[in-house]
Amino acid sequence: MKGRNLAILAAVVIAVLAYILLVERHKPTSEEARKEADKVLRDFDRDAVEAFVIDRDGTRVRLEKVGEEWRLREPIDFPADSSLVSSTLGSVENLSADRRLAADEVDPAEYGLDTPVAELRLEMAGGGERSIVVGDELPLGSKRALRVDDGSEIVIASGWFVSDLERGVDEWRSRDVIDFLESDIASIDIESGPDSIRAARLDDGWELLMPLRDLADEDHISGLISDLRAMRIQEFLGDASDPTELGLDLPEYELTIIRSDGGEPLRLDLGATREGDSSTEVACRRGDDEYFWATGSVRTRLSKAPVLWRSKKVMPFETWEAEELRVTTPESSLSLVQDGSIWRFADESEADLPKVQERLRALATLEATDYDLMAPMTREMGNVEVVLEQDDEEEERPLIRFDFYAPLEEGGRAMVQVTGRDTVMGVDVGKVEEILGNLEELRPENEDQSTADSE
Repeated sequence: MKGRNLAILAAVVIAVLAYILLVERHKPTSEEARKEADKVLRDFDRDAVEAFVIDRDGTRVRLEKVGEEWRLREPIDFPADSSLVSSTLGSVENLSADRRLAADEVDPAEYGLDTPVAELRLEMAGGGERSIVVGDELPLGSKRALRVDDGSEIVIASGWFVSDLERGVDEWRSRDVIDFLESDIASIDIESGPDSIRAARLDDGWELLMPLRDLADEDHISGLISDLRAMRIQEFLGDASDPTELGLDLPEYELTIIRSDGGEPLRLDLGATREGDSSTEVACRRGDDEYFWATGSVRTRLSKAPVLWRSKKVMPFETWEAEELRVTTPESSLSLVQDGSIWRFADESEADLPKVQERLRALATLEATDYDLMAPMTREMGNVEVVLEQDDEEEERPLIRFDFYAPLEEGGRAMVQVTGRDTVMGVDVGKVEEILGNLEELRPENEDQSTADSE
């Protein structure tokens, strides 16, 4: 009997714990329940709002949620300031009632509800709707009378949130010129007079397609996208703007950005400039009919000559991705394989890790000083092969081969050809010697020899 009682008691304890975990823990605390009861809009889920409409002074503003973003639909169609929308919904969600009065006890005219200052309607997911009708400011304070939802009660609440509803149309418009990340972009086209530049994403990097085909300067293109993302609209212009007056009949720059998700391409033209309050501003046309003045620092990066958009680095790679390193010169050669955090020679002996990493960094950061040189006719200084880790188990590991050639004349530049680039480049001969020279220093000194040397 004693064992049976213990079993029953244990079952009861388990049941109580399960109830607490599954039910009670999800119930609001008394403080949370009190705050919810005090809210103007009870049981309001801001994340379920799909659109909201503000009617004020004969003007209607309508905003709709499109995916994860907000868009202004009335009185114009334009991207909305999503952070401002979120802030407004937060104000509505947290608005607390000071008093609640039955509608039949109140004369609407006394509270300005017969001719409201503003009306807010919130369209909810599933077809529901919430609403707030805003009356006049009450005497001796900033309180407002509000008619909520079906109008069965009048709520007296702080009027601070009304400033959100009084914003002009332009205040609801997004000030961002572009609103997507570098990873969202498949290609960029830039036209400037007779010059054309086209760059396309290549795995994690960029490839230059025009004015010639080559590896693109990833830092420059990333900087360009950062500059575009940093552009802010300073003044909105009407649809009737004169493109000629804005220098947009013959734009200085015409950009077309293709999105990787297949979304509608972004077309952006840059025209005349003017001095703003703190910086130079540029006239812009986005698409066919969106005209505005925006910050113009991006023009500095766009002004770079097209041929200079090619990568300065001979072949950049991440040194931590290297798994094998093979170096061959007329005098010697070596082969190293990464084993965890250690590099080993073919005979399994351990290599000097800092010096191996130093050579890899020298390769990964090696910069070209000249391009499109004649095919090398000089002696070969040596070559280096770097095998990188594979992204896909079904594919072969990527291999980059650098072939170095001696300068044509004393004091000249060495030359290099590299996998993935159809050009012969000039490079600093001193940098090449750092990469190819004295391969034996990659072997750690024998401890006995080190001791003898110190003595």
